[in-house]
Amino acid sequence: MTNVDALLQSSRQSSDDGQHRLGAGQAEDALAAPSATALQRAQARELLTLHRLRLGDYQACVQQGLLALEYFTEHGDLLAQSKLHCTLALAFTDTSLNETALRHVLGALGAARACGNPVAEFWALSRSSLVHGAMGDPARSVDLGTQALSVAQTLNDQETNFVALNNLGDTYLVMAQGLIANDEDAGEPLTEALTLMTEAAALAQVQGNPFNEALACSNLVSILIKLGRHDEAREHGRQGKTLSRAHGYRSLEIDIDAQLADLVRAAGRFDEATAMMEAQLADPDIDEEPKLLAKLHRSLFEMHKAGGRFQQALHHHEKLHAVMLATTVQTAGLQSQMLINTIEMEHARHELERSQLEAKMARIRAEELDDQAHTDPLTHLSNRRALDRELPWMMGLAERGVQSLCAAMIDLDHFKQVNDSFGHGTGDQVLTILAAMLRTITRGTDLAVRVGGEEFLLVFSDTSIDAAAQACERLLASVRSYNWHDVAPGLVCTVSVGLAELEPHETVSAWLARADAALYDAKHAGRDQIAMAARDLLVPVAP
Repeated sequence: MTNVDALLQSSRQSSDDGQHRLGAGQAEDALAAPSATALQRAQARELLTLHRLRLGDYQACVQQGLLALEYFTEHGDLLAQSKLHCTLALAFTDTSLNETALRHVLGALGAARACGNPVAEFWALSRSSLVHGAMGDPARSVDLGTQALSVAQTLNDQETNFVALNNLGDTYLVMAQGLIANDEDAGEPLTEALTLMTEAAALAQVQGNPFNEALACSNLVSILIKLGRHDEAREHGRQGKTLSRAHGYRSLEIDIDAQLADLVRAAGRFDEATAMMEAQLADPDIDEEPKLLAKLHRSLFEMHKAGGRFQQALHHHEKLHAVMLATTVQTAGLQSQMLINTIEMEHARHELERSQLEAKMARIRAEELDDQAHTDPLTHLSNRRALDRELPWMMGLAERGVQSLCAAMIDLDHFKQVNDSFGHGTGDQVLTILAAMLRTITRGTDLAVRVGGEEFLLVFSDTSIDAAAQACERLLASVRSYNWHDVAPGLVCTVSVGLAELEPHETVSAWLARADAALYDAKHAGRDQIAMAARDLLVPVAP
């Protein structure tokens, strides 16, 4: 294992242990290592994306996540894409950029289903449920959460099952809170939330996972308060607080303290609730919980106002305003920077794609120019330049005994008469038709060349002289039987062919000269026929 691999493995373990500051440092060391490969750098960025999210550094989370996502998209790693989309969706949801978060959960779900990974599909559905809830669509959020739970139940994994139950229960609770705010009946979603969260708490207890158990207790307190079951809520609150304090879950402990104060308030003991909330505000750790801070100031404002303590009510109202303003400014700043990072990444990607497209177009143009330089413009067969380029490597194969070569020199009979009698336009048509016929008797490994005027050369690769003669016989028959009257009334065309097989150690010029001499022999023998050349003897072949 390389040093970079060891750093990446340690960073993953730190993530599992919740040591995100340590894990971020390990991932950054891996990213900065000179020996790190492109894949290892992408894996380091993937880890940094998650660590920075957990540390609340959303700007760095998005920056690293987009860079990692670009790599894994380019290399077709669908599972890594799905994981990154899920993490980025959380970052954008936490900063209220829900439209951007929605694009990422759709990407996560698509990638998960494309790679057929049920665990990735579960997380994508869970994140989709969260995003839709944040967008104010509780019905869709519940539907997606239910789908996530169904997938989780097929995985036989207690941790995944707990997350699915907890998330769906929380979704029902949010739905109920919305209904209560609109003075509507929230009994059904609260009952669903209670059933799911009770099951989640029992599962966490079986797991022996104190954090999950404390989290479930906290959620049960919120649900039971809404249902008016205060004694049960108080018991779960005490249990959750005991677990949180014993295991150092400070943030969760603060949340439960606030819930217990809410419980006292719900029971009508306003002075006691006020004292509990004021005590919480004196806790220095509360400054790290802006949402809870705002909630406490709002509750204290409402209770002091209801009790006629207007000076205290005004004090908390002003504090609430200050917290909300600071949160809004911070969120707006984060949103702006995250969107700027996203736009910059997209711009860089578009610039790269544009450069790649320009390079591709330049290559295509160069290939077109090269093709034009080696192609006869009338017949679109190869020209003499192509012959000079292609023939040497074909000769090399023949010299090494890999294949035999046969050359067929082909000439239209009495072509000058065609031009003189029917015009050069008709002559060009004849040449084009003959070129098409030549293509029908050649393969991709053969070479068909317009040598000049009405003369053509075929080089048959890995072909014996007899097989080449059979191909040329088909050509003669095609030319002879073609309906030339459609081209011009009274027009008749034939061709003559000279064939020569390459001899060992023979030069190109000697070989083609024998083929040309064989062509002359075919012309002299009466045209519309093939003549095969030997080194010392030309043998006419009757049509």
